[in-house]
Amino acid sequence: MAIPSPLELLFPPKCIICQKILTGRETICPECARALPVAAGAQVRHKVEFTEGCYAPFFYEEPLRSAFLRYKFSGREHYAKIFGKWMADCLTGQGQTDFDFVTFAPLSRLRRWRRGYDQAELLAKEIASHLNLPLVPSLTKAYRRPLSQLEGERSARSARVMGAYTLHKGVDMREKRILLVDDITTSGATLSECAQVLKFAGASEISCVTLARKRSK
Repeated sequence: MAIPSPLELLFPPKCIICQKILTGRETICPECARALPVAAGAQVRHKVEFTEGCYAPFFYEEPLRSAFLRYKFSGREHYAKIFGKWMADCLTGQGQTDFDFVTFAPLSRLRRWRRGYDQAELLAKEIASHLNLPLVPSLTKAYRRPLSQLEGERSARSARVMGAYTLHKGVDMREKRILLVDDITTSGATLSECAQVLKFAGASEISCVTLARKRSK
């Protein structure tokens, strides 16, 4: 049996879903692991315009939703290690690892400064590490007052992100196979807009991965 470190004694590890203290080295308790809204089979991949498809290991439902919101808005940056591994495992399980590099849908500079980190960038770093791929920040986003994550028709959300992303100068996209990372897929408008910019710059194929997606009705 492993002896807890002094840091673990002061700050014992907690389940990232229910927040209960864990007694072992696991990152999630067995009860929460069984309760996760897992996407299985054909549900793992869904369509996103300008891409080969988007993969997501989970649906955006409880109990995962509350854990994700803590990650995004409450400074739980360390959740990225667990979420990123789940996303990388999803890609590996689907045989989707043959990419030239990993990139991500970024926050605007103002929103990143306010939050202190970019949640999609942290996920992309973990995925790139697990898949042994380079991470290449390639997009910039202009600041716009965002729609709520759960509000807005697809057409409204698409109009909202249209023209919001631009390519970094000097980034070579020609004939590249790219893995594009974001946190959650709702309408797919953000990923579609990012993919369109990358395609216009010469990317040959773009696949996407998110932690979770809104379940189709």
